[in-house]
Amino acid sequence: MAFKNGITDYLYDRFLSALPILEEFIGRYESMGLKVERVAAPNEKIAIFCRIYEQHVGIKYKVIGADAGKIKHVQLDEALLHHYFRSDNFLWKGKYSISNLVRYYNELRAEMATGGRQKHPDEWDASYCTKLKADQLSDYYRHLRSRGLRAIKDQTGRIIDWK
Repeated sequence: MAFKNGITDYLYDRFLSALPILEEFIGRYESMGLKVERVAAPNEKIAIFCRIYEQHVGIKYKVIGADAGKIKHVQLDEALLHHYFRSDNFLWKGKYSISNLVRYYNELRAEMATGGRQKHPDEWDASYCTKLKADQLSDYYRHLRSRGLRAIKDQTGRIIDWK
């Protein structure tokens, strides 16, 4: 269960004890102010993926046996899938499959949460580089490498430019 703000273990236990266990009493959830959503079956998720894949790629997706086992572990909706196919992220652009979707699911959700904005500039900026901490600097270098740039170093091994 996901809560907007964290709650204590005691409150969580009290909350769970108030929930009905049997499906026939599921209406009580709504009387408590909770929203009940049906979880899609793996075959429904695959059908949604195939439909949106065909819209964006133009050909039918060939489903393999392992896809059902992989896709059941993630939550999918059409907005997430449209973002997956429209994104320019190098991790999955042009490599559309259910396996790739599941592999990069967290990165995809993070990109959707930030609106696709990059944390770092796409080109080398020495003044920007001096403002970064060590962990941010390695993240910036990783970002530049993902853009296809290579570090140019001087005789001492310091990075002077990226091309």
